[in-house]
Amino acid sequence: MQDIDFKKVFNKISAQIIIAEPVYSDEKKDLSDFRILFINEAFSKRFENLAKEGGLFSKFSSELSKDLDLISFGSEVIKTGTSNVCTIFSNSYSCWLKISIDVSDELLIVTFANADRDKLYEEQLKNQNARLSNLTEELFASRENLRGNLDRINALNAKLEFTAYHDSLTGLHGRVKLEDDFSEWLKDSQGTESKFGLMVMGIDNMKLINDFQGRAKGDRIICKFAEILKRLEKEDIRFYRLNGDEFVALYNHVASNDTIVNMGDTLLEICNAEGFGFSGGISMYPDDGTNFEDILRFADMAMLDAKKKGKNTTCFFQAVMRERFMRKLIIQNKLSAAFNSSAFQTGFELHYQPQFDAVSNKLRGFEALLRWEDDELGWINPEQFIPIAEETRLVIPLGDWVMETAIKTLSDWQKNYSFDGIMSVNVSPVQLKKATFIFDLSTLIEQYDIRPETLEIEITEGVFIENKDEILGLLNQIRAMGIGISLDDFGTGYSSLSYLQLLPITTLKIDKSFISNIAAENGVEANITDSIISMVTKMGLDTIAEGVEKPEQLNILRSINCRNIQGFLKGKPMSKNRCEQIFKYGYESAEHL
Repeated sequence: MQDIDFKKVFNKISAQIIIAEPVYSDEKKDLSDFRILFINEAFSKRFENLAKEGGLFSKFSSELSKDLDLISFGSEVIKTGTSNVCTIFSNSYSCWLKISIDVSDELLIVTFANADRDKLYEEQLKNQNARLSNLTEELFASRENLRGNLDRINALNAKLEFTAYHDSLTGLHGRVKLEDDFSEWLKDSQGTESKFGLMVMGIDNMKLINDFQGRAKGDRIICKFAEILKRLEKEDIRFYRLNGDEFVALYNHVASNDTIVNMGDTLLEICNAEGFGFSGGISMYPDDGTNFEDILRFADMAMLDAKKKGKNTTCFFQAVMRERFMRKLIIQNKLSAAFNSSAFQTGFELHYQPQFDAVSNKLRGFEALLRWEDDELGWINPEQFIPIAEETRLVIPLGDWVMETAIKTLSDWQKNYSFDGIMSVNVSPVQLKKATFIFDLSTLIEQYDIRPETLEIEITEGVFIENKDEILGLLNQIRAMGIGISLDDFGTGYSSLSYLQLLPITTLKIDKSFISNIAAENGVEANITDSIISMVTKMGLDTIAEGVEKPEQLNILRSINCRNIQGFLKGKPMSKNRCEQIFKYGYESAEHL
């Protein structure tokens, strides 16, 4: 199938989501079932083991409710190409469920939302109508109570309406009102050239604020943002609180895209003056979609893109975002499948990039780099699949395989070629936090009989995002074993210098972003790199410059006493066999083999 994953999008909302594909009988003649491709976190938490990825609708539909036939429901949606909605009661979970089914490229997107509140409001309204009927009879008997009773009825109506349409914390309208207003504007716009825009806004760094300053502080910022939005509301500009730190703006009669961009810029300016910012994603009707769910989903995608671009900005939805999402879901599914088949053995392999002494040209060692080739997608960039592996925690078994393969290779080279250099292995923050990481590492060193000082693990500043003290303790244990610790991508983080005071590191890798412009005439990168090298050398640390591709870069690095280099100028990542040819015949001779 051709997948797209809105995993991050779906996992940020409270509704339970399933994405499935149709299963046909012989030669695609009859649709017989649906296979589940993706289940979001909300579904897993709410319904636990009810359904699993790879399972079929027929396995769980009746367990959810005897009145629910998801296969027929989904088949009708596939057949007509239009979405559908139903509400059923689940005896198994003692709740009402609103089930919405949409179809996109023959992918079925099923949304389960708790409808208890809707049913409660319905029951309340029925009870209210019953009371109104009784009150009518009473009014005939006692006209003097008419005004008091009507006042009570109006107050009850107002209270019910406010509860249904407003957010209790901020007083802004909520999702129910958002859908109603969207439907109203959609109806008014049909048959005209009128456009309206929807912008999803997420307050930046809210998790950090809640974690380090407390949820009370976070709630104050949410309320402050709501007050700012209320001041800007007009007939054609309406604001809503979606959930948590996410808000929505609807902007009607948009003359051009610049109109809604200007509104976003104005909001950002006001919020920045108050000491916080937000990231916004914009989608337009009818340019990007013609129904509420699509417009909202695409705006949410654009907001996530804005956060990736540095936050505190707004972005328009673009088709390429959907394509990236689809590719991400494809990679995620293939990555999951790789751990349950021989593809894990044949699709993944390690390449080794050499590191050299900048002056003597002596081989320092190799960095083990993971490569993945898929039969359908070809070579997949690590920058694409490693973040997905970290999100899904598949990086733990994958990282275990990388570590054992690299240590086994190092052992082979030490025994067969008297290799006395270093093997450097990247370790993900998720992998490092595994409870048995230290034990597993020491077991591998003993099993393959390598000298610990010839092994080096590479980490980034990302290991300190959570629980700095715990990570520092782990790194001190690793260093006590004699293993080297390299800090990768130095210079790209805002607090790199402070980490040098804490970490028991032995090697500092200078990021290639500094090296790429180190030979520039203005000399800015060269001066910064010189200062870094001078400082860390005094601290007794080894240095490696990454991304060295040109002779002039190497000459400058030598002049400022950078100890080691790594890059295409001296050697690209190579297979194990290629490295062994170098051991046998020498680097220069092996180049001609």
